Amino acid sequence: MSKILIVPDVHGRAFWHRALELVDQVDQIVFLGDYLDPYSHEGISFAVAFEEFARILKFKKDNPNKVTLLVGNHDMHYIIKDFMDCSRRNTAMLDQLHELYNSNLDLFDLIHIEDDWMFSHAGVYKGWMEKYEFTLEDLNLKTFLGSHWPALEDLSMYRGGYNFVGSCVWADIRESVKNELFPGYKQVVGHTQLNDKPIIMGSIMCVDVRRCFILDTITGQLENA
Repeated sequence: MSKILIVPDVHGRAFWHRALELVDQVDQIVFLGDYLDPYSHEGISFAVAFEEFARILKFKKDNPNKVTLLVGNHDMHYIIKDFMDCSRRNTAMLDQLHELYNSNLDLFDLIHIEDDWMFSHAGVYKGWMEKYEFTLEDLNLKTFLGSHWPALEDLSMYRGGYNFVGSCVWADIRESVKNELFPGYKQVVGHTQLNDKPIIMGSIMCVDVRRCFILDTITGQLENA
């Protein structure tokens, strides 16, 4: 593997269309989750966000081996109705969105690994894995929809919780300062919205800056798509 196009948190935005333009020029495309729940100050209606999400699902279905759709906290609260409410959850459409996600569950993953690179919504930390005695094989969405899903609700103080470290859909990039990442991989995450530039902290990079990037997995070089 060499060139991976990374799409950070979408939230109804259209910047992900760059993936449509470059689909034949990269080896893999990885979406980092959070497709719905737009920010009101950005002027994106939920109807528009829903249309973008529908296009993303079709894009995945049209390119099943090239496109990976990961889930974030804003996806989990539709997949599992009892999951903690994240901000801007559309309760009026909860039943409809629950059905949409679950009828397309095979399209989604919790993590994605290419060579020594691991992609997730928020990061996989050693402490969280050890707390629940998880292995990498456990980090698949269908496993978590059984008895494991409450572990995804772990929040650290950076997100208003009381855990030492957050889950792979809730961890804040600031947690990487004092918490050890799951060993053996360099990680790419979204979730923590940044102003303009990605942050690289040791072996983890956060790219939640509302645009796409291309990662060369051989050299580790990250550039704008």
